[in-house]
Amino acid sequence: MEGTSDIKSVFWLGTSVMLFLAFALVFLVLFYQNHFIKMKRNEAETLLKTALDSEKEERQRIAKDLHDSVQGDLSAIRNFMVILEKQTKDQPTHSLVLETKNAIEKAIENTRTISSKLMPPLLETAGFSAALKDYLTQLSVLSGKEFLFKTDLVAVQLPATFSYELFRVAQEFCQNMLKHGHITQALFALYATTEGISLEIIDDGVAFDFKSAYQQSKGSGLHNIQSRIKSMKAELVQREVTVGNHFVIYLKLSL
Repeated sequence: MEGTSDIKSVFWLGTSVMLFLAFALVFLVLFYQNHFIKMKRNEAETLLKTALDSEKEERQRIAKDLHDSVQGDLSAIRNFMVILEKQTKDQPTHSLVLETKNAIEKAIENTRTISSKLMPPLLETAGFSAALKDYLTQLSVLSGKEFLFKTDLVAVQLPATFSYELFRVAQEFCQNMLKHGHITQALFALYATTEGISLEIIDDGVAFDFKSAYQQSKGSGLHNIQSRIKSMKAELVQREVTVGNHFVIYLKLSL
């Protein structure tokens, strides 16, 4: 009987040890799996931030080159054409010089516009609110649609990184409205929240579900929005409305 009892004791002890080891193994597998997923997520976020930072730096470089080099060279040529215009007496030649000067002035204006779109100067000098208001005003004139902006944060300066990313998100929404939304009016409203700021985006265009459109989209617009939202660790919420679309971007930061 004692032998049988000893065997049972050894059996249950062995079983307990095996169960413990099995649970420990499962725990270790889950732990390292979660750790691996976390590492991959951090790696993806780092790569995304690096890509967005590189894009920003490249935009700044190209905008500076356009402003300092190309625009400067075109201005010098225009000044030469002004002198040539005054000295030319022959009418056909004078007309040709005048047309050339006008074409150069148009090229200068186009260069200035492209440079501003790449890196809005107001974004660095006056901040997000001023830059977005100026952009929406210009867009209203160019598109014939009504883009409005209001805020209670006029005196508040957002951190430079957030300002740039949020501005690009607003731009992407605007382009999406014009390309797919068929809007007549859109409102961008920047407000303070208990944890930071919110940017509301409201339009009267064609309604769409952002998540579904994002998953099905083959273009870069919605993917750029989602990437920038993720890089800011912000939250994009779509609210239900009867007409058009209503989005809110929540960004946590200390004002």
